[in-house]
Amino acid sequence: MALLPALLGTPALAQEAAPLLTPKPVFVPGLYETESRNSAFQDQPANGQVCIASADFDAFRRETIAQYEASPQFLKACKPSDTRSLADGFAFAMDCRDSKIVLTFHFSKDLVSSTNQTLITRRPEHSSEILTLMRRVGECPGQAKPGKDM
Repeated sequence: MALLPALLGTPALAQEAAPLLTPKPVFVPGLYETESRNSAFQDQPANGQVCIASADFDAFRRETIAQYEASPQFLKACKPSDTRSLADGFAFAMDCRDSKIVLTFHFSKDLVSSTNQTLITRRPEHSSEILTLMRRVGECPGQAKPGKDM
């Protein structure tokens, strides 16, 4: 939970951090195999497949954050509080009733990892972290290969 203390110690920011001066992370749309592990239930991984159709890293980031900001259920209990660029991805935090959530995404060509850190403010011993690893395994059904016109 290295990112969590850093974000908890900063004031809530509504604007984006300064743009990266290094190249943007690479993201390739397609079909990804996933495995998620919750720190509280290490021996019970969840596996699946997901089609991620975002055109590139910027679209993935924009679409991911927009899903949270447009969800009435989410907005009843939480509000976005901070977004940060990382050399290989991005992170954003949310202030929720009795908790703080930090989502972090790291990218490399055909791999995406995400960490969902939840700090339960009244009961920190019940806080948890979910790590999800996603490996690209091919194209989504009906998807053109990257770089090819449809």
